[in-house]
Amino acid sequence: GVAQAIAARRALVVEAGTGVGKTFAYLVPTLLSGARALISTATKSLQDQLFLRDLPRLRDALQLPLTVALLKGRASYLCVHRLALARQEAQLPDRWAVRALARIEQWARVTGSGDLAEVDGLDERSSVIPLVTSSRENCLGAECPEYRGCHVMKARREAMAADLVVVNHHLF
Repeated sequence: GVAQAIAARRALVVEAGTGVGKTFAYLVPTLLSGARALISTATKSLQDQLFLRDLPRLRDALQLPLTVALLKGRASYLCVHRLALARQEAQLPDRWAVRALARIEQWARVTGSGDLAEVDGLDERSSVIPLVTSSRENCLGAECPEYRGCHVMKARREAMAADLVVVNHHLF
């Protein structure tokens, strides 16, 4: 069914219970098709599971030389420029925010992706996140002093070059 839908370039809706192998059932034919693909998930956690666990496992098992990219919304990536601003001028509301900012600063020195999901113990509802991420309204774009190392731009470039891109429905 999945392989036929891919070959015919038509939509396919499949429903099945938890734990029956839906993920592999659509990923294997997708990977074997050789076509560029966009996989959209309902949640960021499923997006991370596909990218970090399922796709590497399948790519290795099938011995396919595919490039895979993960692309999240702008608010999921550290903005190095805004981190510097937060360090200088942020009025943090409580000690938890102070600790969260310190944890982000330490992680920022070593991250390759800038994906805030990598920060251990950072609550995705933390009041610090809007201080260290950009939005369409406050992003300086090419005028930013940190533009060359921008995590959002890097993620977008990798997605454009990849054979398979994992996004979530909100971004899609």
